[in-house]
Amino acid sequence: MAEAHCRDLPMWTTTFALTFLFFLIQLGTGFSILAIASTKFVELCRLTRAQLVVLGVTVGTSTTGILLGVLSLLVSDMRLQFAAIVALASLGLAWSWLNRRPGAGEMRTAAIWCMLSLPIALITWWWSFGAFSDFPYADIGADVHWMKTAQEYADGGVINPYAAQSYVDLRSALAGAFAGTVGLDLLRFSWTYRFFSILFFLLASYGFVQGIYSTPSRRWIAFFFAATGNTVALMTNGSLAVASSIVFLGVLMGNADRKENGVSARSALLLTGGAGATLLVAFALNNNPLVLALLVAGLFLLRILSNTARYAPLFLGCIWPATLLLAHRGSYLFVPTVLISWLLYLAIVRMVSAWPSPSTAVLRLLSFVLPLIIAGTILCVAGMRFGYIPSMSANGTFSSITGLILGRRIEGGEELFLGSGPQIATIELGRALGPLFSICIMLGVAWWWLTRPVLRAPSGAIRPRAEGFTTLVWSWIAGCGLSVAVLSGFPFLYRTSAIIVALFTITATETFCQLLVDVVPVSRYRRPLVAIAVTLLATILVVAVYAFAWRPGLPFAGYQTFLRPTEIAGIVLLATLALLTLARSRAISICSLVGVMGLAVAVDKAGLSGIHRNYSYGALPDHAAVVSHYNASDLDVARWLRANLRKGILLSDPYTLGMIQAVTGAPAAYLFSNLDTVNEAVAQRTKSVVRTIVQPTDGAQRLAIACSLVTPLISGINSEAFFQMRRADALSGIMKAVREAQTSIQESPQPSSDAIAAGSPEITSEEVKSAFQNILEAGDDDWNLVAIITPRTIEWTKLAADQRLSYFPPAEPIGPAVTDVLRTGPFPVLFTNNQAAVVRIPCSR
Repeated sequence: MAEAHCRDLPMWTTTFALTFLFFLIQLGTGFSILAIASTKFVELCRLTRAQLVVLGVTVGTSTTGILLGVLSLLVSDMRLQFAAIVALASLGLAWSWLNRRPGAGEMRTAAIWCMLSLPIALITWWWSFGAFSDFPYADIGADVHWMKTAQEYADGGVINPYAAQSYVDLRSALAGAFAGTVGLDLLRFSWTYRFFSILFFLLASYGFVQGIYSTPSRRWIAFFFAATGNTVALMTNGSLAVASSIVFLGVLMGNADRKENGVSARSALLLTGGAGATLLVAFALNNNPLVLALLVAGLFLLRILSNTARYAPLFLGCIWPATLLLAHRGSYLFVPTVLISWLLYLAIVRMVSAWPSPSTAVLRLLSFVLPLIIAGTILCVAGMRFGYIPSMSANGTFSSITGLILGRRIEGGEELFLGSGPQIATIELGRALGPLFSICIMLGVAWWWLTRPVLRAPSGAIRPRAEGFTTLVWSWIAGCGLSVAVLSGFPFLYRTSAIIVALFTITATETFCQLLVDVVPVSRYRRPLVAIAVTLLATILVVAVYAFAWRPGLPFAGYQTFLRPTEIAGIVLLATLALLTLARSRAISICSLVGVMGLAVAVDKAGLSGIHRNYSYGALPDHAAVVSHYNASDLDVARWLRANLRKGILLSDPYTLGMIQAVTGAPAAYLFSNLDTVNEAVAQRTKSVVRTIVQPTDGAQRLAIACSLVTPLISGINSEAFFQMRRADALSGIMKAVREAQTSIQESPQPSSDAIAAGSPEITSEEVKSAFQNILEAGDDDWNLVAIITPRTIEWTKLAADQRLSYFPPAEPIGPAVTDVLRTGPFPVLFTNNQAAVVRIPCSR
């Protein structure tokens, strides 16, 4: 075993280096696009190096995918495609270095950031992914689609323009280029990519706090709280968009001087109007390449404009939102949220500019009323969940909004329905915040309001407001207000949870500093008492909630077993740091207390991740040693198909299909999402085909029935698979809409059960043969339809429409009766192992 790990070490080292290069190329590509505009805009908008890097990555991810997609259709040699994008990235990196060469202070800051971020990222990677995985087995459910597209690109040299669902996936193009040119293993890459994702989110956190604080001490405290409380561990298009949105908020805050006339009304209106216009134009264009063209045109326009100072708000108001919209359509929520939060800050600055101000009482009232509304909403959700309160739904009201904006109502089984409702919002928001962080911040704000909002001089006159008053009140009210909106259950509004966490992190930092750092002299025992209280709270949570789940028989007991050493080590470290707060050195005492607060939240998030996995995946089976939807048998089948049947259209249950597509890059006979979301008509038709293959009846009759059932499936094959087979109509794929106005051809009305049982006799054998020949055969370049039969596939055929398979793969082998039926049937068996059989459906011959 040790020798095997030693042999794998060079491969992991290579994968780690290629992953770093992956991010570097995307960053350089983004810088090359930003270089179109004048460099003065970067200075006028006060972008720090960290903020510029986040903006560069946000631009570069989508741009790299779009450019490689176009190049793959114009140039057949993948090495030339890869060389072109590397050259473009090199130009961007050179531009950045020549114009923004880091100084000595920035290098020192970068060194401190690395010292803090590398261990925090490793710990976060462990409790969010590493502890639950064992290579090559892991949870890659969210990675299936991009891995399939990347592998298809690596094998065929063309990026499938129909593969993107609503955006250009930030991994598939460049990872596929690496796989096709230097042999990158995509499964290994999915592991190292997560670690670099966390590092990027920590960089985004630092870029955000740079816009809030100019004082180094407060900036590093806020960064540590944000880093240890980070819950986003995988950079997808959606998480990249929300992280960049948070940095966008930091940039806006950095450009708002902390005084009454810091931002003119004209600049605020120009910036807000530019952002709104960008959203409307992008919504109307409804196409990512066109939005990229709009972004490039905007940068050219800004270069032409001579008065850069006058049009600096347009750079922020138009360029940054356009890059966010390229990353993910969720930015239609993120950008307005950020702008409203920023405008609220400007309003609060003006409200408290005259001290004392009657508006202070209003802010104080909101600070207490909004948390009470949140608590009441959560209690109502809990009451509905346990049956004490009748269930209520606002989907009818929400549908009037979604129908007006998106042209779609909230219907059962639809995407909007799956992302709506206060119960889902409560779970997602609770997972992002965590109980310890919520308790501590509410107690801290209450303590602050009782002791610090109004200071009086010895003469009795009211002094000017304490420094940080506006920042604290703004972040608290904005965070609570956004939480109330999220808990309403509006579809997918919970995706702004990361913005809420960022706002509350600023609240925590200000509360902490004003109560425990800025007060001089401070009671010698105040900091130790707070440290002990926080440590006790964390310990009680671990023992009462998370350690309680260690008992066997509970649904989430298996997940907590993975995290037990981490939780125990965290509590021991917390106790040690709590003792260090007794040190006479003020610096050591404060740093220890910062460590207690941050690490307590990290321990809380780690324990919460185990419970949340039960919500996501269900109870962990006894035979499962890792959180994975595939096993050795699935990998065995996938690797055999990749080596022996490159031109096969796959048909199986969505779980098996997803894993095999990810490894082979082969097309599927039907589309699905989230491993278990399949159009019901398509699912019923596919289940009927599988049932026909494995039932012990006359061979000729089985073949005829199976062919008649599969013909509508193949005749209306999805555009992604059809392009992979024929390379047809590439331009339509590039110009496809982000929001589809019409349903897919596979989303036809569900066939009746009588028609399925009868085998759709209205379809003649000649029609079957003709359909298969038109779709599957192209002269000497033949494609074959193959079915992968596993115990999970057979179980899937027996499920009702509202039932789901277990996330985890079965442990039992395929039944001998099924094996005998397949061996003696009319479907040629191409491959078998103890849990799977690959058969060809020979309808076209």
